[in-house]
Amino acid sequence: MPTQQSVTLVKGSIPDDTCFGSVSELYNTIINTTTAYVNGNYSLFNFGDTEPSASDRDKPWVRTISGQPDRIYVYENGWISKHNTPAGGSERRIWVGTESDLETYDGGGTGTVSSITGPMWEVDPSFAAAFPVGMGSFTGGTIVNDSNKTGGADEVTLTEAQLPAHSHPFTLNGYNSSQDGNSGNEYGFDGTSAQSLTTDDSGGGNAHNNLPPYYGVYFIKRTGRIYYTA
Repeated sequence: MPTQQSVTLVKGSIPDDTCFGSVSELYNTIINTTTAYVNGNYSLFNFGDTEPSASDRDKPWVRTISGQPDRIYVYENGWISKHNTPAGGSERRIWVGTESDLETYDGGGTGTVSSITGPMWEVDPSFAAAFPVGMGSFTGGTIVNDSNKTGGADEVTLTEAQLPAHSHPFTLNGYNSSQDGNSGNEYGFDGTSAQSLTTDDSGGGNAHNNLPPYYGVYFIKRTGRIYYTA
């Protein structure tokens, strides 16, 4: 239910020799000389594109830009309006523009950050060249939680244990490993004793790229600035 507000009417002074040509003139005279006050701690507000005058700074300003609603401001050494996201809080956003454009994003400005000056948002360096991932456990056993938030590598080198089981063909004196086991007796093979052979080295042991397709963005966080200004 809407609350009711009482209004006090203060009568004006009408000269005794005032004449009225009609009831309407009498009514207008009474209204024009009467003052109305809203009882209690109550104030009207400013509305519109134009900055209120100094005499109206005790009232909030519902600011509009080209007739469209902007924010509600109060005057405290300038017109200010508190940002909805706490300064220095834990909220993060994705930014696809440039760092220089970020300075004026969301009502911010260039220069040193204070409660009413400087950028509203800044780049969070914790996310530099890193993918975000939900808290939890991977099937391989890696656990991501508050105390273990970072990991992974953009390049990896496989160990021998990570290679699949495999074999290499070899050639000895013109015969390859799929031919008669007695071939190449000039190298000491008697066809019955176990023999051990080592093939030539292959591969370079270089790390390989471990990155999926990506699109570079900035992860941003709130600065210490608290208020919008108008």
